[in-house]
Amino acid sequence: MRPESSKGIHPTIKKCLQHLDVLQADDKTKQIVYMYMESLLLESVKSAQLPNPQAEVPLQAEH
Repeated sequence: MRPESSKGIHPTIKKCLQHLDVLQADDKTKQIVYMYMESLLLESVKSAQLPNPQAEVPLQAEH
């Protein structure tokens, strides 16, 4: 299955795959790039959902 055929591809990933088409990359290369980009996307979504403990501590002005 080619990644372009699946629903809900992130617009950046879709654009990257289009550029790989222009470069005439083979299907294996497209698959590898897609897998890494999807992994980065999932990682960024997960990290955005985690509470940031440093953000909860108010900054104190130095005296």
